[in-house]
Formats: sequence, C-alpha cells, structure tokens
Amino acid sequence: MKGIIILLLIIFAAALPAIIIFFWFRKKKPEITLPWFLVSLAAGIISLLVAAFVQNIFQSFVKEIQNGFWPVFFGIFIRIALVEETSRFLTLYPVIKTGMRSGKIDGSFAASLGLAAGLGFALIESASYGMANINITLLRIFTAAPLHGACGIRAGTAIFIARKSPIKAAFYFITTVLIHGAYNLMIISPALPSVLAVLIALSAFFGSLHLLKDADEENETI
Repeated sequence: MKGIIILLLIIFAAALPAIIIFFWFRKKKPEITLPWFLVSLAAGIISLLVAAFVQNIFQSFVKEIQNGFWPVFFGIFIRIALVEETSRFLTLYPVIKTGMRSGKIDGSFAASLGLAAGLGFALIESASYGMANINITLLRIFTAAPLHGACGIRAGTAIFIARKSPIKAAFYFITTVLIHGAYNLMIISPALPSVLAVLIALSAFFGSLHLLKDADEENETI
C-alpha cells in the first residue's frame, strides 16, 4: 500500500507543471480546450517514446569511444538534444497542421500547444526518474519541466511559421537544440555548478513566454 501511495505521489509531482499550465490556459487562453491540451500532451509523450527508441540505437555509437570531446558532444547535443527536439517537432507537426487546416490556430495557439507537448514529455521523463529517487522528480519540476516547456513553445512556433519563414523557423529549431544541449551539459559536468542548469531552464522558459502572447506571423499558414 505504501508503495502505491509513493507511486501516486511521484506521478502527481511529475504532472504538477502540466496541471498548473492547464488551469492557467483555462484562465488566460480559454481557446486551449481540454481536447487540444490532451492531444498535445499525448504528442509530447509519444515524442519521448520515439526519442528513447532512436537514442537506444545511437547508444552503440557512443560506446565505441569512451573519452574525448566528440563522444561527449555527440551524446549531449546529437543523441539527446537533437533527437528529442526532432522527435518533438515531428509528433507535434500533425497536431498543429490539423488545427491550421480548420482555421482555429494562430501563432500564439501553436506555441501554447507546443508548451503542452513539452510538459507531456517532461511528465513521463520526470516520473521515470522519480521511480529511482523521488527527490529527482521534485528537482525536475524546476528544471526539466521549464526546459521542455520552453523547447515545446519554440517547436510549436517553428512549425507554424515554417512555410512562410523557413529561415526563422530553422533558427527557432536550432536554438532549441542548443538550449537543450547546454542544459544537459550543465547537468552532467562535474566541473560546472548545477545551478547553471536551473538558470538555463528558467531563462529559456521565461524568454519564450512572449511567443504565447504575440507569436510572429500569427496569420500565416503552413
């Protein structure tokens, strides 16, 4: 019984950022209905599963060389950041494109769906880490959730403006990978204080919030 209670606490803690954002949407962005939110959340969860599958394939390449700059660079920026952000982009794309075909999505809406998808990714990832140590789940509420939320916002914006502003969309995608990679580097490097990871995650999140309000090219279509 105690184990079940702990499991439920871990799941609740991991889901807390998504719950908070959903109620914030209900107050500030009522157009983000429960179905839209849940579909985007599911897209984020699917993106994690896809990324995990691809990362397992890449793991064999990392094992070939244990030391040096390139294995670290490959592991952090390619195997983790690039794979996860590409997976997020691909799974979120049909959600946003479907909404745009119905004429219901503008740039702000797309960024909001990206935020939900990012929190879906963070929910499952945080819960899985929490199975080993519940304190990790609590820590990730203030690090991984903002980080993936920010990346999701930027991915949603990139998808929305991809057709008419491909260079700008590419910029959003590339910077998302770099932000994600920098965060991972701060996490794993013993020579760098872990507080830097928190600063990167929070700075990326608050630096992306303006896209929820006034995303560029609001009336563009893919």
